Amino acid sequence: MGFVIIPFDYERLSDAERKLIVPICIASADRFGNEVASIWFEKGVAPVQDRLRDLARYNLRDVWRVSELAEITVHKLWERHGKDAGDSPWRRVWARAVWEARALAKGESTWRIKHRVPLVIDTLERELNGRARFDPTHRNHVYERELLLELVERRMRRTIARIFARPSGCCSRAIRGTKSPHG
Repeated sequence: MGFVIIPFDYERLSDAERKLIVPICIASADRFGNEVASIWFEKGVAPVQDRLRDLARYNLRDVWRVSELAEITVHKLWERHGKDAGDSPWRRVWARAVWEARALAKGESTWRIKHRVPLVIDTLERELNGRARFDPTHRNHVYERELLLELVERRMRRTIARIFARPSGCCSRAIRGTKSPHG
């Protein structure tokens, strides 16, 4: 499994330019291992990449979640429409992304749990068992693997943080050792 990185020339940018841009990384294969049609990346995500970053920044309160948002969006559209991206793929991507951002802002996405997590686990399993579909010494594949591992680690940290978040309300005072105003 590979990734599509938007902007497409991100790896050729200088370090100074890279610091100014949050790249959008999207798995290029769906959960069944089929390659997603390039039109979804080239004419769907690329034209609205800045708007997607803004959507992640303001609705999800973290611009770095733009990859998660874009991937869910593209993969849902791919499952529904396949190669038929329509006359304006970027409009479909934008409209779907707005809805997905709302869902992600509310909490965990059921679709993501059912589709994305097994795909990541399958990919890691393939790599660990030595049945990877790529040359692990190739520079691009090493970079993609590092991006995938960073993504998994970041998501695990967020999930763990949510699980162990400090409770709110009157019960939290008792846990912290202070008295509740209600007795």
